[in-house]
Amino acid sequence: MYLILQGSFENLQKVRKAGVKCPLLCKEFVVDKWQIYYARAMGADAVLLIAAVLTDLDIKYFLRICKELGLTALIEVHDEREMERVLAINGVQLIGINNRSLETFIVDTSNTKTLLEKHGDAIREKGILVVGESGLFNPDDVAYVQNAGVSAVLVGESLVKQADPGRAIAGLFGKELVH
Repeated sequence: MYLILQGSFENLQKVRKAGVKCPLLCKEFVVDKWQIYYARAMGADAVLLIAAVLTDLDIKYFLRICKELGLTALIEVHDEREMERVLAINGVQLIGINNRSLETFIVDTSNTKTLLEKHGDAIREKGILVVGESGLFNPDDVAYVQNAGVSAVLVGESLVKQADPGRAIAGLFGKELVH
């Protein structure tokens, strides 16, 4: 389980310095290598690489930097074209399928199912883990993407708006979580 922070290097550092031990994902939009080094220096264990804003060459280069620093790269895709691009890159270990369209901002969780139906075999052959992202507000949403084949979920919006995030997480999974 990764703890994801709101795209702020300062928040990342505060959480790490507060003694949080679980892996931390820096959700800053990485567009330059210095951000990867800085995220690591601030305590990140993983960074988000968004295929829609990066070239294949950038992704390959950033993956190499992540490997050198001992960071995990979560590579986010939104559509068929991006999925094909990312699957053609060696060294990808973690793909996030974002259910929110970057053009319309409409969320459709069937995006995860559609992409995994078409590319699931290639993903499994390469040993890539898949993360479901966006549009996950209740246990049925989580079950839907899990049944489609994701290994994990990245949830933000449905938790950030809650007064008690711990209770919201339990509600999202439909059960109390063991500490």
